[in-house]
Amino acid sequence: MSTPFAPPTPLQISYIDPDGINWYLSDYSMQNGYCCSAIAGIDGFPVTMQTIPLLDGTAIPNIYNPQPGTIGLALIVSRPEASHLENDYYTTLDYIVRAFFTTRSGLPAPGTLIIQRPNGASRQISVYTTSGLDTPEVGLNNTLIYSLSLSTPDPFWYDLATQQLIFNLNYAAGILPLLPITLAGATVFGSTTINNPATANAYPVWTMTGPGTPTMTNNTTGLKWSMNTAIPAGQVVTVDTRRGKQMAVNSTTGNSVWDQLVYSSLRQLWPFVPGNNNVSIAMAGATAATQVQLSWQNRWIRA
Repeated sequence: MSTPFAPPTPLQISYIDPDGINWYLSDYSMQNGYCCSAIAGIDGFPVTMQTIPLLDGTAIPNIYNPQPGTIGLALIVSRPEASHLENDYYTTLDYIVRAFFTTRSGLPAPGTLIIQRPNGASRQISVYTTSGLDTPEVGLNNTLIYSLSLSTPDPFWYDLATQQLIFNLNYAAGILPLLPITLAGATVFGSTTINNPATANAYPVWTMTGPGTPTMTNNTTGLKWSMNTAIPAGQVVTVDTRRGKQMAVNSTTGNSVWDQLVYSSLRQLWPFVPGNNNVSIAMAGATAATQVQLSWQNRWIRA
């Protein structure tokens, strides 16, 4: 006789509105007068595929990309359990509508939906409310049910925590190393292995302190980018490879150095792919003052 599996532990749901206020939506005691009764659209995202048709009736896949998605959120709002005042219900409605009205100062301002798993790990996604605030269902005993559609222009889920690595030059005092000099962490020499435990590519932000001319290579994917101009001693250059946020700027002077990047296509501003990534970091003309810092957030296909 087989043993039935227990149902999964419910996810814990929170929402941070554009003003930074945290709304815990999984309190089913209704102590605060609201909770999430249902959620959909957190298990993946839509994709689009373009193909090249062939004469024999088949096709060659050419482009396969994720698309912005929509999350459906059902929100129950009623008089808070701790209150006996009628007006508290309407005040709660005022603040709920304000929280999910995702614009501030006349500009789009996203909220953040956070899903916590039973093991305590949390993932977040930026959302914009596109429908549902104007058509709540009226229930009994001062209760409304909002069926909200939350648009996700970036359909990936992000870890709350940011990963970070710092590399400095290691060599014995009094010995001049050959150039270019490869930076290394405490346990690796020449290259390092960076593990991406998530299910989607993670795009790092590089912060490099000169002197040195960088060449950054992901040996796992064969992708590489570099700069054609040295970073002066003591100055800091930031190269952001995140999609939609790509930039290269000298943070010391405030000037763009995008034209100093060397790559064959924007794809060369490479990510960490899921699994192990063997990465080489070289800085021609580096000294003991040279430093490279990497930071990124793991990304996931679902909550």
